[in-house]
Amino acid sequence: MGLGKAPQLADRIIRQISRVMGMVAVIILVVMMLLTVAEVFLRYVFNRPILGCTEYIEYLMVFVGFLGLAWCASKGMHIKVELLVGRFSERAQEIFNTANALLVIAICVVIIWRSFVESNDARLIHWASTITNIPWYPFYYVIALGFILLLLVMITVLVKSLIKAVKK
Repeated sequence: MGLGKAPQLADRIIRQISRVMGMVAVIILVVMMLLTVAEVFLRYVFNRPILGCTEYIEYLMVFVGFLGLAWCASKGMHIKVELLVGRFSERAQEIFNTANALLVIAICVVIIWRSFVESNDARLIHWASTITNIPWYPFYYVIALGFILLLLVMITVLVKSLIKAVKK
């Protein structure tokens, strides 16, 4: 009993979107590195630092951290407790993976919900950065997007784990 065509297609699409977002995160990480190098160079060579550079890098970190979540999960690169779980039978491992996926899905739902609430609050209160006056609310949407993608990946992991647990 394998996955049908529709779940396989959904899994491929979710993995592809996660991969693209992961690549975006990598590109932004490179931009952060170049911005930091430019900041140091301009500060020490010309005594002309980039105004708000630290804030720019802090905001870019949101993209790197949250857009890469789903990609890591889809590749199985997230933190696991293999020392203990690896000693169980394959079926017990899949049951553990199923429980883990359910827990992560629940956490994702809460974080997505709170990200939208916080974004709305930040927009209404006009929260913005101190130096560059960049509004905070769009970054909560980035957090929500990252967790929405992670939620989708974990749903595919859940389905696969359930199928494997039933098969074994």
